[in-house]
Amino acid sequence: MKAELIEHLCEGISWAEIDEEFGESRSVYCSTESDLNAIETFLNRELPNDYRWFMKNYGMCEIEDERVHITLNGVSLSFLAAFKSADQALVLTQMLSENGPDKRIPDESLIIADSISGDFLVMDLSNTRFGFIYFLSNLKPWGAFEDSDYLVLIAKSLTDLLLKIVENDSPEEPDFNIPEDMIR
Repeated sequence: MKAELIEHLCEGISWAEIDEEFGESRSVYCSTESDLNAIETFLNRELPNDYRWFMKNYGMCEIEDERVHITLNGVSLSFLAAFKSADQALVLTQMLSENGPDKRIPDESLIIADSISGDFLVMDLSNTRFGFIYFLSNLKPWGAFEDSDYLVLIAKSLTDLLLKIVENDSPEEPDFNIPEDMIR
C-alpha cells in the first residue's frame, strides 16, 4: 500500500524536533483537509494521495537529514529544508500561475517547495504526468523560462522523491545550484 510506504519512508528521515515546551505542535506544521481542498478547488485538480498523506502528517516539518544532499538529473536538492505548508503552496501557486508578467509555472502545477534564491519544486497535476516533481530554476544559466525544457524531472512522485533521499547512502557536499561564474 502506498500510504504505508510513504509513512515508512518518512519514519526513516531525520526531522527537526517539534518544540512542545515552547508551544509548538504538529498541527502548526501539518495541513488540514480544508487546506488541501482549497488547493484542489483553485487548480480544479485532485492532489496525489501520497502528497495528501504527507501534508497531513509531516507537512512543513524541517528536514535535518544529510541524505537530502543528493543530485538528481544534475540538480542538487541541498536547498530542500522543508516543504511549503498547504496554504503557502496555494498562495505562491496563485501568484505565479496567473497569466501575466509574473507567470512562472505551467498550468496544472503546484509549488511544493522553494529555495531562498527563488528556485522551486513543482508538482505536475496534469493527467499525463500526475504527481511528477520538477525543479524550476530562477537562474538563466539553467535555461529558466527560455523554452519548454526549463523543468528538470526530479521524481515521479513524492514517494519516489523521499525514497531517493532515504536510499542516498553517500550524501554529497551541499550545493545550491548556483553556477561558479555567479559566485563572487
